[in-house]
Amino acid sequence: MSEDFENQLRRALRPVEPPSGFAERVVAALPERAPRVATVAVLPPSPRVAAWRRLTAPAALAASLTLAILLGQHMGAERAQREQQAGLAARRELMEALRVTSRKLDLAYQAVNRPAPEPQPPDPTRGEDHS
Repeated sequence: MSEDFENQLRRALRPVEPPSGFAERVVAALPERAPRVATVAVLPPSPRVAAWRRLTAPAALAASLTLAILLGQHMGAERAQREQQAGLAARRELMEALRVTSRKLDLAYQAVNRPAPEPQPPDPTRGEDHS
């Protein structure tokens, strides 16, 4: 099947002789003057411009790295300050908890070591009978 297709393609695309006078008619149809095409001369960059172009990428990279380092230091300092503030807050809470615990332990110590009250003799006016 592919051979048949190739043969059909060859027959359809076989060279054909142009009619007589074809070339003369094409040349006659062309405008007398071809439009001018503007040409732009591309000059090599001056040594200053070339040097500047060579330095822009490294300069941009250096500026980016400097900015990244400074930003990292700033963020690190902020994080350290937040951690320090959190540590101080935790210290205050711990000290308050220790004070409360100390007061409660003092109260418990006093309650345990307080002498027991003397037993009261029965009150005859109350009518209590101890027989």
